[in-house]
Amino acid sequence: MSDQRPFVHDMKNYLGIIIGYSNLLLEELPPEDPRRTDVDEIRQAGESPITLLEQWHAAVPGEEEK
Repeated sequence: MSDQRPFVHDMKNYLGIIIGYSNLLLEELPPEDPRRTDVDEIRQAGESPITLLEQWHAAVPGEEEK
C-alpha cells in the first residue's frame, strides 16, 4: 500500500480552511442572525471528515504516524 500521509495531510488542510472560515463567520455574525445555522452546518460538515480520515489512516496497515 502506498503512503497515504500526503493525501490525509492535504485533506485535513482543506477541511481546516472550511472550519476556520466558518468559525470566523460565526464570530462575526450576531447571535440572532439566521445565517448562523447554515454556517454552523458547514463547520460541522468540515469536522466530520477529519475524524473519518484519522480513523481510516489509523486502520491502514503500515500507515502509522512517524
